[in-house]
Order: sequence, then structure tokens, then C-alpha cells
Amino acid sequence: MQIQKFVLGNLRSNAYIVFNETNCFVVDPGFENDLISSFIDDHGLTLDFIYITHGHYDHIGGVKQLKERYQPLVYAPIKDKFWLDEYAIQKLGYQTPVDQYFKEPFELQWQDLSLKFYDTPGHSEGGTVCYIDDLGVLFSGDTLFFQTIGRTDIPYADYDTLISSVKKLYKLIPNQTRVYPGHGRPTDILHEKKNNPFVNEKDM
Repeated sequence: MQIQKFVLGNLRSNAYIVFNETNCFVVDPGFENDLISSFIDDHGLTLDFIYITHGHYDHIGGVKQLKERYQPLVYAPIKDKFWLDEYAIQKLGYQTPVDQYFKEPFELQWQDLSLKFYDTPGHSEGGTVCYIDDLGVLFSGDTLFFQTIGRTDIPYADYDTLISSVKKLYKLIPNQTRVYPGHGRPTDILHEKKNNPFVNEKDM
């Protein structure tokens, strides 16, 4: 199993493809582009589903394009449903196609992997992460970044709630887990426990 990152759009949000020889899923395709579809086509992959970590436009803008081309299932957090509907605040001007809304506890079996999804509100009310124990990876959306956390100076965000969500991850997710965030470089849980200035092991 491999992971390919794409940096998309003017906000440079990270989208990821998790793939083997035949199948794949996509995390947070934030902007319409040809990079993801070209990768899928060039590798002869079947796109099984799209996972949306949260409802902000820079993480969902490419969902409709991929849905129309490949007809994958689309999973999104129920608490961010209003962001995915047709609201002026979203800037997209159309409803994002979602097949199944979820909330914790939620788990998917894909190929030989078990994917566990956790609610991590704060950056948005419906923020989530996806942990794959078999790969030792966490897709953290805009909850946790390399030595920082998600913004809370935006509508429906809350700083204290986000801090609680990060502490939750520190307790749930093993130290060696590789973290793939919604923006910027990857990190790992242990590094953030020791070096994140917003919440670290001294705060636990």
C-alpha cells in the first residue's frame, strides 16, 4: 500500500491517494484539477471512495469532478453537512455530492485495511480524522499540523474545542503514527507531543 500527496489550489491544501496495484481512495480533493485523475488513469486504478475530513471548500472543491468521472462513494462528517450543501459561505455554488454522512464511531473495511474515523471538532464543528492502524498513519485534516493546529479565527470554530480534540488524538493514536495533515509537511504523534507549542505532553 502506498500514499501519494498532491498540493492543490491557492490555499495549497493536501489531497492524498492511498493505493495498491488495483484500487485506491482519495482524501480531501480540495480543488478541481487533472493531477488526481491523471494519476488514477496512469496507474490503472479503480477509485473506490472519497473521504472528506471536514466541510471547508479547500478540502471538497474537487469532489464533484471525481464523482462524475469515476462514480466513487463519498463519505463526509454529518456535523459539517451544512458546509457541503449549497450555501453562499462555501464559495462553490453547488451541493457537494455525498453518499454517506457519518459520525464517530465509524469504521470502514477497505481491501485488507481497517479505517477508523474519529470526531475532532474545533477547526470546524464536524472535523474528523482517519486512523489506519495497519499502515501506522493518520489523516488529520485541519486538526493537527506539523508543530501547530488548525485555525480557529473562522466561523463555527472554537479554540478550546480544538485543543480538546488534539489531546484526544494524543491519547488514542500511538506515538509512532505518521500524520498526514491537510496542509504542509507530514509529522508524527510523538513529535507533536514533544514540540507542538499549542498542546504537548506537558498539557496532558
